[in-house]
Amino acid sequence: MSKLSLKDYQEDRQDRGVYDKRNTLNDLTGKEWLFSTKTVIPKLYSLIWPVNTISRNYNPIPIDLSRELVETFSKPGETVLDPFAGIGSTLIGSFFANAEYPPPRRKCIGIESDPNLVHTFRQLTMKLNIPDNGMLFGDALSILSGLKKNSIDFILSDIPVWNISETVDGEDVGMSLDRYHHSPLSFFQLWCSSVSTILSRSICKLKDSKYIVLSIPNHVVKGRSRKNSYPPVNFVLSALIAHHLQQFGVVLKSERVWFIPNIESSSIFRPLNRRFLVFRKEGSVPLELGQETILFNKRVPVGDTLIIHKAFPPSFDHKLRSEHGGMKPPELAQLLIEKYAKSNRELILDPFAGVGGTLLGASLVGKKAIGIDINERWKEIYLQVSLNSGYTPQDFLVGDARQLINTSTIDNSIGLILTDVPYWAMDKLRKTRGRFSKAGEQSRDKLPSPLHRFNQTSILTIDQWLELLKNVFSQCYRKLIEGRNLVVFIGNMYRTIEEIQDKSTRKVGKYLFLSSMLAKVLLDIGYDFENEIIWYSPDKALHVFGYPYSYIPSVVHQSILIFKK
Repeated sequence: MSKLSLKDYQEDRQDRGVYDKRNTLNDLTGKEWLFSTKTVIPKLYSLIWPVNTISRNYNPIPIDLSRELVETFSKPGETVLDPFAGIGSTLIGSFFANAEYPPPRRKCIGIESDPNLVHTFRQLTMKLNIPDNGMLFGDALSILSGLKKNSIDFILSDIPVWNISETVDGEDVGMSLDRYHHSPLSFFQLWCSSVSTILSRSICKLKDSKYIVLSIPNHVVKGRSRKNSYPPVNFVLSALIAHHLQQFGVVLKSERVWFIPNIESSSIFRPLNRRFLVFRKEGSVPLELGQETILFNKRVPVGDTLIIHKAFPPSFDHKLRSEHGGMKPPELAQLLIEKYAKSNRELILDPFAGVGGTLLGASLVGKKAIGIDINERWKEIYLQVSLNSGYTPQDFLVGDARQLINTSTIDNSIGLILTDVPYWAMDKLRKTRGRFSKAGEQSRDKLPSPLHRFNQTSILTIDQWLELLKNVFSQCYRKLIEGRNLVVFIGNMYRTIEEIQDKSTRKVGKYLFLSSMLAKVLLDIGYDFENEIIWYSPDKALHVFGYPYSYIPSVVHQSILIFKK
């Protein structure tokens, strides 16, 4: 297609792409904006800290990653705040962000109460030959009280996790391992509440419609030995932090995860480095959509998080199976079956079978499986794919899993449950309408989503959706052999929700932690949590959502939660 002339609000920045002058969030082009919305950051950063640099959370954020976040959520000339400055990740990242562009420069304020960390920051700036401006030493609440309201344009912080000496209203923010082992739930809740106190004061200084990015490390250690490790930090902490902060008028927009790919490693499992929570200040927002379900009553699903970084090429009549819209690669199911199925003689169950990804995965390794789905069409597709591929079809029952699980299997007969749950309202909520265009091209109509083909007749509320899953997985629990695993796919999602506030209706874009909601349901049933696996396929298509008006994530990963009976 031939290029059209740029609009008067567009600026050609050559290799960087086309910049939209209406962009009030940052100074990025649409091309640069694209990567910043990706919910997975698979990158080895070149500009890192000097050797043996230790921060409060052990390993500090790479300088270039801090710089990228500053460039994504602020414009030149604005003010950036880090209320838990540590050794100055945000300050140093801001300096290098400023160095990339001509004036006006960003102003950065860092607040730190630990003199050792402030001293380390001064030493680092000397080694890097940069100014040590912006670091304020002292009590965070006192310093924040001196800042003007609406004086901050962006907050970026590597929030302290467990092992710090900070105190808030007389309460130690740092949590002891003894407290965790005595009461894991109170350990998490008290920590979240304490850290949120400082964050809430920071939010008061933030301008409306501006952003907050909080970094959470995957592992926190006390000292240099992993023998002194604190509880692994996984998706639960993200959900708890989001729950605490939304009472202060911010809305969660995205969770981004960062890991370092290793192309030389034979293992497809990679450790997760960090999670980043992206919030936007939008005024008072009521607690809706059953968000209280993330608050665990008895047990907390603490465990490691790993990344599966692998693309699975189209196979098994991919085009035919894609009619489903939510299918998973049979080769991925095969990988999980090989890892978690203990015996060839034991049956594998998928209560939400779809077009049979689990059943095909079981056939690839010569194991028996049974699938259940309410849609007759998915069975037809599975049988056709099996015929075309030369595999004998596994048992596939059509109907409601809540009835068929009991009638089709006996108690304690299932060696592995592997399934991809129906995601809440994914096929029924209104999607973004209208047309789209690339810079300098004619606009085109949006393509319809294949998810509309699901045959659910009405939109379930969050609580109804969770009740459905509770009924199904309660029956699965009775069928599962003691000590065997439940492996379940669940993806968090971003949706624009209509909410009623002060007798008026408004639309609010929210990132929903469906993984935490599901985990609570499974823990209440009696399953024990083992760990989380994040599956990221590098060939996942990206979409420039929101540019240039609002930050909307391009969700490119899913969680695989591992439980045991």
